[in-house]
Amino acid sequence: MAIANCKRCGRLYNRIGRDICKDCIREEDDVLLEIRQYLKKHPQANIYEVADGTAATYEEIVAFLRDGRLILRDNPNMAYPCERCGTLTQSGRLCANCTQALAKELGQAAAAIQKEESQGKRGKGFLSR
Repeated sequence: MAIANCKRCGRLYNRIGRDICKDCIREEDDVLLEIRQYLKKHPQANIYEVADGTAATYEEIVAFLRDGRLILRDNPNMAYPCERCGTLTQSGRLCANCTQALAKELGQAAAAIQKEESQGKRGKGFLSR
């Protein structure tokens, strides 16, 4: 087993899958449950209001949202900035426009690599008889 220091508290622990120890995982889960309960009672709350009404910080709430651990269905005011452009979004790390743009750029890059590889196979080498 790999031994590591917990990213949150610094204690040594047997690393199984996450960067934090079992105690910190339990604490995170408790905070996440508290956030969910708060949002059930206050569906119109924004991130700052949730942070004020719970033990969570703004950064923790955004991390839960970006990681997909906190899903917003009926909470229209829970928005945070896109990591790429800063536009407000409610899920994932990127807004819808940046997601589409990134997918398009990746598709173009993949096509360029594929084209380069196919051209490279025909142009190299010599034929001798």
